[in-house]
Amino acid sequence: MTSSNITKKFDEQLLESNDLVGSEPSSSLKGRTALITGSSQGLGRAMAIRLAGEGCNVAINHLGGGRLAKNVVDLIQNAGGKAAEFEADISDEEAVSDLFSAIQHAYGAVDILINNARLDPWRRSADMTEGQWWDMVMKVNLKGAYLSSWKFMQQIGDRRWGRIVNISSVRSFVPAERNMIAYGVSKLGMHGLTRSFAEWGAPLGVTVNTVAPGVVATENIHKRLSAEKYASEISRVPIGRASSMDEIANAVLFVLQNGSVTGETVNINGGMHYPA
Repeated sequence: MTSSNITKKFDEQLLESNDLVGSEPSSSLKGRTALITGSSQGLGRAMAIRLAGEGCNVAINHLGGGRLAKNVVDLIQNAGGKAAEFEADISDEEAVSDLFSAIQHAYGAVDILINNARLDPWRRSADMTEGQWWDMVMKVNLKGAYLSSWKFMQQIGDRRWGRIVNISSVRSFVPAERNMIAYGVSKLGMHGLTRSFAEWGAPLGVTVNTVAPGVVATENIHKRLSAEKYASEISRVPIGRASSMDEIANAVLFVLQNGSVTGETVNINGGMHYPA
């Protein structure tokens, strides 16, 4: 039997399997509308570019990063993709509602929500008190994800297809340094959101998953960390390097395209944490 015949036979068996379970709609993301919070730079930017390449209409969300957001939009549009920028404070309930309305007007209802926005723990103001820092981190990292997910579920309707991906961190599992406690707790809270919204979304055709990166080599990594601090961070990674943004985007793409994975955490941390 030739390789082409083997492939054909295998495809036939897969189709039979799909008929038995009742296959879900195509895993293609083409034409889907994706909102990525905090996507004017870094990992959010990388995910926006990847989803645009998959044919999504991409909503670039930012707060005060208009120039960077426009650069992402221009990059996607110049490559033939569809994208627009939407400024909104996701920790503000009314602003989140207005954000979804604006995207609805531009592209239609949101099919994909990626909760990526966060406060950078390495850029905390020196004069900020512990209470002020805690409140700010929780507002953006956790409350923002909660409000955005809640609004997403309210507008899902009877489409029988939807995806939420929460971008957490390996720091939700490992003991945090003192300056990382608030950040780690906020990211751990996102796992609770994932499980609860997965339970809500399953009967509606909505999957909800967490992607938890370790150290990621974004375009800003050396602006955020000194050479000494970066080396210290990498020394904690067993594989001896940071993850690329493309590796994280690949994981996000996997959970977006697989309708049977929900309530799960995809850990991409180079061996920093081994879950049971």
